[in-house]
Amino acid sequence: MKQLHRISGIIIAVFLVLHLSNHLFALGGPALHIAVMKYFRMVYRFPPVEAMLLLCVTMQIISGLRLVFIKGFRKQPLYVIAQAVSGIYLSLFLINHVRAVLLARYEWHVETDFYFASGVAVHYPEKLFFIPYYTLSVLCAFTHIACAHYARRMELAAVSIPAGTEIRFKKEAFGILATGLVVTALIMGSLTGLFCSV
Repeated sequence: MKQLHRISGIIIAVFLVLHLSNHLFALGGPALHIAVMKYFRMVYRFPPVEAMLLLCVTMQIISGLRLVFIKGFRKQPLYVIAQAVSGIYLSLFLINHVRAVLLARYEWHVETDFYFASGVAVHYPEKLFFIPYYTLSVLCAFTHIACAHYARRMELAAVSIPAGTEIRFKKEAFGILATGLVVTALIMGSLTGLFCSV
């Protein structure tokens, strides 16, 4: 179960790099975001790739929730708790987000481009929900990855950890978190019209 969770997580992380990079291109305006999105979609909307991504999301949610309930929260280190809590939020987010995108594409016949995301992030009262919703999703993704990275590094070094190694692992994890804060701020600034008119 843990191995399935790790493999599906790595595949989703590759997609996430494309997806978040695409959102960062919105710093150059909605037109640039949409142009880049069209190139990226040739990869992740290719039917076999899209099917694999949907399968990985399903596996990630099921295996992640199972691992959380098996391990529990009692007497766990902070990074394990942070990984579990961020994973639970991401499970709920992915269920809702993937459902909304698929409904938009196949039932509502709405383009799921920059304006699909930014529309709910700039209009009142929708933005009261969607700004925290999107912000937490990106922050939780980076938190989950940082904790998983730290846990994996500790696991691989479990036989003998040289002096200072654990501190290096913590610095790497905090580096991932710091990157997440910057990326989140830039993406949310773009979606809410802080850096360009929406």
